[in-house]
Amino acid sequence: MEKNRAYTILEHIGWGKYNLFAFLHCGFAWGTFSFWFVSTAYVIQGATEEWDFNTFQAGIIGSFIPFGILFGSLSWGYIGDRYGRMYAFKPSAVIVSIGSLLLVFSPNFYLVAIALSLLGFGMAGELTLGGTVFCEFCPPSKRYYMTLLSLFISIGAIAVTLVALLVSLINTSKFYNWRIIVAIGVAIEICVMFFRFFMNETPAFLVSQNRQIEADRILNAISLKNTGKKIDKSDYSSSLNSDEIIIEKVDKKLIKSEESKPNKLFTPPLLKTTVVMGLVYMFAGYSYAGILYFMPEFLEEFSTSTGFAIILAQQCCGIPGVLLSAKLIETRLGRRFTILIFYSLSGLMILFLSFNTNFWFVLIISGAGYFFILIGLSAMFTIGPESFPTSIRSKALALMNVTTRIGGISSPIIIGYFLELSNGKFMGLLCLCVIYITAGVFALLLKETKGQQIG
Repeated sequence: MEKNRAYTILEHIGWGKYNLFAFLHCGFAWGTFSFWFVSTAYVIQGATEEWDFNTFQAGIIGSFIPFGILFGSLSWGYIGDRYGRMYAFKPSAVIVSIGSLLLVFSPNFYLVAIALSLLGFGMAGELTLGGTVFCEFCPPSKRYYMTLLSLFISIGAIAVTLVALLVSLINTSKFYNWRIIVAIGVAIEICVMFFRFFMNETPAFLVSQNRQIEADRILNAISLKNTGKKIDKSDYSSSLNSDEIIIEKVDKKLIKSEESKPNKLFTPPLLKTTVVMGLVYMFAGYSYAGILYFMPEFLEEFSTSTGFAIILAQQCCGIPGVLLSAKLIETRLGRRFTILIFYSLSGLMILFLSFNTNFWFVLIISGAGYFFILIGLSAMFTIGPESFPTSIRSKALALMNVTTRIGGISSPIIIGYFLELSNGKFMGLLCLCVIYITAGVFALLLKETKGQQIG
């Protein structure tokens, strides 16, 4: 039996339309995150062209979104655990819409910086809460679907790359390509924001807060949607286990006492998990940001349309990677060894890009690289939520986003500096390779979560 009673009832109800509804909403949150994250490369390239920046200045632009995500993660994580998942998940889409709209009409570097920072602040909620919300709506036996949620990361990347390719081919207006790409993203984001407001709070969060009546109401709504009937009376109560508060009226002194305790994330038994997981996310975020932001620079030998076509092919290779990852994490490899093997292979493929500039070589090697990256990334995004209990999961994943963005902020600056040097391309790719392999090695220090109960 799961530690949080809500998961037991969700398992009893089984997977159905309601869970698919949650899967799509959380998937679109990750998809729009990926759309904006990848679009940063086109914003950097376009802003460099529009305002004649050098590579180092372009790297500074690339750090504003991670900077916004860094502070957004801290805010949304606190709000999500303190007030509810939807108090963070819904407003984050509004902030992204506002930030992206401001970016379209930014007339100079300073407003671009503000818009990208605001955009990143909202994106933090999309990534942090997307995985948390789906995990808490998902029956435990279907938790490996967390890996499939990463499909939307590839779909978002493919969407923005396809948009960029089409815009580069057909745009004859006076507007720069990057502004049109962002404008299309604004339209997509507003649609996602509208449908987000129909979502309910997760029953697992309500149970962890001892809001039993509200949890029962939502669990019944899920059962009605999935099975056409209410849950059985014997399964209706979402009572907590002995580790949770089990009465409706909780003594305020007890709540105050609980809140005054040191953060569980930084005390045993979660301390090691928090530190190691944070390092895995940080190293992976460093290399992922570097390869995404500067892929147009690494493909500078090709024409703009050819470079975008290569990037589109790369992103498409991520889809079979996600599907394979969903299978691999349930085998003897588990989550940890899947991350180790495929982050290591990702690093090697990235390094090989420095050996040859032949079109087919670049296409095959970079495609294989993205295939391996998405396998490792999907496994990482699965073990993350599974490693922390419901009561602090939002805060924990927010902290993981913070460490990811520390890597993401430093990567464009460091790689941008390398690219200014002679032989800088090799140095930059070697750096990304080593860091990816390091992320895989640290994953071995985590506790395997395949088949484990979570609170």
